[in-house]
Amino acid sequence: MPKVSNIIQIRFILGIFFILAVLYGLSSSVQAGLLYRYTSEHGTQMLSDNLPPEAVQGGYEVINNQTMVVVKRVPPAKTQKQLVEEARLAQIEAEKQRRLKEQANYDRTLLATFGSETDLLRIRNSQIEAIEGLIELIQGKIRTLQEALIAHQNQAAHLERNGQLLPQQLLTNIQTVKDRLMNNRRYIVKKRQEQETIRQKFIKDLERFRELTQPRINTIGSSARAGLRDR
Repeated sequence: MPKVSNIIQIRFILGIFFILAVLYGLSSSVQAGLLYRYTSEHGTQMLSDNLPPEAVQGGYEVINNQTMVVVKRVPPAKTQKQLVEEARLAQIEAEKQRRLKEQANYDRTLLATFGSETDLLRIRNSQIEAIEGLIELIQGKIRTLQEALIAHQNQAAHLERNGQLLPQQLLTNIQTVKDRLMNNRRYIVKKRQEQETIRQKFIKDLERFRELTQPRINTIGSSARAGLRDR
């Protein structure tokens, strides 16, 4: 068996090594530090353990002072002009994404609403014809009002020829009929504009519908032709 004194010596030596290792580690950690490399206002590259506040705007590198390895790079602060340009580009991109999303929603609705060009044209015609029916109804009212206006005006002319004063009620009736005629004519103009809007919308819808379905039709046609060749 080893002597007690030898065991004590071994433990003492190991303790000394442990203390030295700890002290060496502490020494290394104390000595290991950071350096800052930056460009001065005169254009000279500087290396220092302190980073001046004015150097932050120009960007800098953080370096391990023992290995001289760059551990971090901080880019220069952006100028006001750069920030404005970034904001402008971001706005353009946001508008682009908004339009893409809007187009995608439009395409989905178009394909979900119409199964074919025939469906699209049928619905367009039905909408235009419905408005045309309203226009014809108003045109009938206009003819009736015109007849009433002529009757009132003839009555007024007869009274004037006889030297009589025109009754206030007759004058009111004439003005009322004129106002109603004007309103009905404006209504027809508005409905004609609605019809034209529908036509223009469906021209756009039909064009886009063909763009969305044509590749599908071509693919089906190609597959069918390939099948015929295989036979």
